[in-house]
Amino acid sequence: MKIQHRTYDTRLAEYNKIRDVIEGEDRLKKQGELYLRRPEGMSQKAYSDYVKGAAFYAVAERTLRGMVGAATRNRPIVELPRRIESMRNVATFDGNTLETLIEDSLREVLSIGRYALLLDFPSQPENSLAVPHISPFNAEAILDWREELHDGKNKLTMLRLYEDNEDLDDSGVEQHLVLTLEPAYTVRRVHVTRRPTGDGRSQVTEEQVGQDIIPTVNGSPLFDIPAVIISAYNLKIDVEKPPFLDLVNVNLAHWRGSADYEHALYRTSQPTPWIAGNVNAENKPEMIGAGAFWILPEGATAGMLEFTGAGIAAQKEAMDDKVAQMATLGARMVYDGKGRNETSDTAKLRHRSELSLLHSSVNMVEAGIVRLLRIAAEWTQPNTADQVSVQINRDFITAQMDPAVLTALLKAWQSGAISHDTFLMNLKKGELMDVARSLDDEKDMIEEDEAGQGLVLPFTGA
Repeated sequence: MKIQHRTYDTRLAEYNKIRDVIEGEDRLKKQGELYLRRPEGMSQKAYSDYVKGAAFYAVAERTLRGMVGAATRNRPIVELPRRIESMRNVATFDGNTLETLIEDSLREVLSIGRYALLLDFPSQPENSLAVPHISPFNAEAILDWREELHDGKNKLTMLRLYEDNEDLDDSGVEQHLVLTLEPAYTVRRVHVTRRPTGDGRSQVTEEQVGQDIIPTVNGSPLFDIPAVIISAYNLKIDVEKPPFLDLVNVNLAHWRGSADYEHALYRTSQPTPWIAGNVNAENKPEMIGAGAFWILPEGATAGMLEFTGAGIAAQKEAMDDKVAQMATLGARMVYDGKGRNETSDTAKLRHRSELSLLHSSVNMVEAGIVRLLRIAAEWTQPNTADQVSVQINRDFITAQMDPAVLTALLKAWQSGAISHDTFLMNLKKGELMDVARSLDDEKDMIEEDEAGQGLVLPFTGA
């Protein structure tokens, strides 16, 4: 029985790798030899010390946090029709706000490159004012799908999703949500059991839970699956290479280099004494250090073995090269300065590339959420879809206005060289006023302040 897409297993390994690296050092160390090979001939105890000594440079996690933070540092501007206004504060099945959904979507799309959002309506709404909710599914939960040609366009006709069910966690049974067009939109829940067959494979059985559900809106069935699959560059169902995969691979290579480097330092940083001569068990020194006294037989010599080669320096240089690679692949926010031999033009191209991924991801998350919100608006109150608007921040770089610039603008405005609107527009651009507030709203607030405090300001038009 086919319950997974042919690309699922390959991509799942990549998704797990990315999540392990983003989670950080402790998660990686628990994975043992999956990411950090054991050097040939090393005992298990020595390998455990080898893993413990490795220092992980958490570039991927910091980069992701920085990119999501850049996109969410200003609140998104959201406009919803009155009928679904409550989705602003309760957008998802588990009660998250629309802003939280946007942030979660950005995090998944930027790192994994795949996130599913499903719009659903309560099967038994508590009242007539009930609104739909959005259920998110990470990339690992998107098990299988099918597209077919309808009216000259590919249309999603089947989607199988893994659905969390705490009651089944310890039973070995999975719960799947199967969405199909037959030809109307049909929802089916099934329990899937996998039993090993002894030849390295497993036998899969499936049992339906309850009856098929055919959702209706205003008494009519639906002929589209109300789901959207968001990737970093489009809203297509096709699987693409995860955006963070290259950065994660270099991050892991740096970690392996760190393990070798720290192990080499441990082995070579402590000088080792040597003695040449007729030394036996009776006259062999038992202690070393400032308080120790050695009596050696006549003719014996002693010295210290110390590391003098360039091998460790080469390891350190290789690690620095990987840090520069990570900077080029997207770690600009945690890397100080340009990579070695990187020209200013190369730095500009790298910067544009990073912003290109972030900008595209913002576009796709915005488009996907708007699509579902407009469907929700049509379900609840026809002809209100055009009232839905979501604008995620695209000003990714902080542009706080310099005090000297503010002073110059104030003087220009007071002298009549620039208009009041130009002055406010520059304040908004310099992030000295709420970027989500319109100039008209700002002027209304100023007039209210004047009326309440009896102020007379130069720009009142007197």
